[in-house]
Order: sequence, then C-alpha cells, then structure tokens
Amino acid sequence: MSSKPIVFLSSHHGVGASESLWLETAAHLAQQGVPVKAGVTWASWNADRLAPLTRAGVKALHFKQTSLIRRFQRKLSPGHDFEKAALSKLGDAALVIVSQGNDHSALPWLEACSKLGLKAAVVTHGIVPSDWPNDQLGARLRVVFPALAASYWVSERNQKDFENQIGTRLTQGRVVWNPIKVPRDVSVPWPAVSDVWSMACVARLQTRPKGHDLLLQALALPHWHKRALHLSFFGTGENRKGLEHLASLLGISERVHFKGHVEGVHEIWRDHHLIAQPSRHEGMPLSLVEALMCGRPALVTDVAGHAELVTDGENGFLAEAASVRHIDEALQRAWDQRESWSIMGAQAARRIRLQAPVDPISDFAK
Repeated sequence: MSSKPIVFLSSHHGVGASESLWLETAAHLAQQGVPVKAGVTWASWNADRLAPLTRAGVKALHFKQTSLIRRFQRKLSPGHDFEKAALSKLGDAALVIVSQGNDHSALPWLEACSKLGLKAAVVTHGIVPSDWPNDQLGARLRVVFPALAASYWVSERNQKDFENQIGTRLTQGRVVWNPIKVPRDVSVPWPAVSDVWSMACVARLQTRPKGHDLLLQALALPHWHKRALHLSFFGTGENRKGLEHLASLLGISERVHFKGHVEGVHEIWRDHHLIAQPSRHEGMPLSLVEALMCGRPALVTDVAGHAELVTDGENGFLAEAASVRHIDEALQRAWDQRESWSIMGAQAARRIRLQAPVDPISDFAK
C-alpha cells in the first residue's frame, strides 16, 4: 500500500446528497488504514456534515472561496494559484479525487493536478444537457477529462450527455451509486385509498433543475379539475413562495400541499401512492431510488438516470420530455392505470434491489 494519501476534494457548494459519497468513502478508507486527506470549498463550514470524517480521524481543510464572481473568473481564466496553494497544503498524493455538482467546478482543480503531476479522478453528480460549454471551456475539458485516471458518473446518461458536449468518448468513465439512506429490507404498507390518490414530489424547491412548475401547470389543465389527485411537495428551497403563488394563480391550491422537510421517508410513503419527479435535468436523485425501495411507482421525465430506473408501464411512467404537455400525457397514463399502482410499486421494489448495489461505499472504495 502506498504511504501517500488519497486526497478527497469537494468543489461543490456543500449541500445535497451528492456530498455523501466522497465523505463516507473517505471515512471508510481511513477506517481501513488507508492514508486519507480531505479539503472542501464549501460556502460555509459544516462540522455536522463532516462528522463521518471526524469520527474516522480525518481533519478536513476549508479552502474558503472568495466571491462567486471570483470563482467564475477563475474557472474562465484560471491561473491555478488558489488551487495549487491548496493542494500544496495537502501534500503529495497517490490520487486526488474531486467531487463536483453539475457546474464544471472541478476543472481548475483537475488542471492544477495536471500541472503538479498529480494523478486525479473526478466524480460528477449531474449534467445540464442544454448548458453546453463554450468553445474555450470545451477545449479545456477535452484535454483534462480523457487524461484522468477515472471519471465517475451517477448515471450512464450523464456520461453520454457530457461526452456529446465535449465531442470525446471517455473510455475510463464508469457509473457509481450514492449511498442509499433506507435499508434494503424496508417495507412501507400501501396507503389506503379513500376518495383521493396522492403523489409526492420529493426535491429541493428549486424549479430550474427540478421542474415543480411544470408539474403544477400540468395539474392545472381542465381535465384534472375534477379528478381526485393531490400533490404534496416535500423539501425546502428558494422557490417555495413562488410555487405557492403559482398554485394560487392556477387555482389549484386546494390540491397542492407544501409539507417542508421530513427526516424519514416512512413519513412520506405511508400516505402517498406515487412519486413525481418532473426534473429538467438531474444526476440520479436519491429520493427516486428511495421511493422505489419503498414500493412506490414513479412518474419521471426522460432525463439523466430516470429511464435507467423506470420503464413506462412496468414500474412507473416516463414523460418523453420536461414539458407541460409531456408530463400531462404521462400523468394521464398513470391515472388510467391507478388501480395497478400497488402492483407496479411491488415491481419497482423488486427491480431496484437488483439494480442498486448492496454497499455502494465499499464498492467505490475498492
């Protein structure tokens, strides 16, 4: 075993489930006796989030970024002084693994690793297919990514979308899973159906990626007015008030409920029949995986990893695109088959257990 450490870096903003993979993997390796170091560029320090590392005896360094404007400037025209100085504090490394969201924030770190002769890999937790890099940025990505020791993706679709953006195949790309926060033996009884069928959208209230507004507009179409289908939003975020105003504007407030954040998925699925994931872009949402584990069928848009988990008419319903019309069409198919939702949910639970690894942290660590 090399005496040099494996260095984990987060170039992400520090919130969301995407941080769990590297944090728990770093802690796992440290507990196995592997030398590990870590650093984060989070907007604010979060000791609770770093608890897995702390328990494993790993101290994370906080490389505090400057303003968002400066971060953007560094990405466009990097001198790499910031990144090289930070890497020097972590010392020589056997491997540097950078975890990023969907924002190319890992790029200056990977370029700095290349300049310092450090072996590097990246974990990307999402891709925006419509957000193509400009030619200058694309040229840099085309140089860096094929030269990495590995590039990790949370869905096959994310990797393919990125390859299309940079015009290069990544032969060292592979798919990894984020840790799933519900036990594999979870069993949530099917909710009783009185006069109302209930679907839940479980996602941070940020409409730009998550598409809550599209779902509301579909549910406001005239043919849904007298159908007993209610929608609950679980989560918090910057667009809650805007979504409340939209539901009121569309005249559907009585059928739309804002439940906020809940800790346990049992609280959601004990009285909801269907998960709705109307995303415009994604990685592989844990809320979808958890709902399938709990035996609930899914209504999803055909983006990112959704279609890798959901087959239309078998364990859920697939909207061809993130648009009001396509979501409405998928909702119509779902409504027509609502008496079969419990059967589809059972199929969803069986299938996800065949797809999802038993221990994604150990798998990634290996």
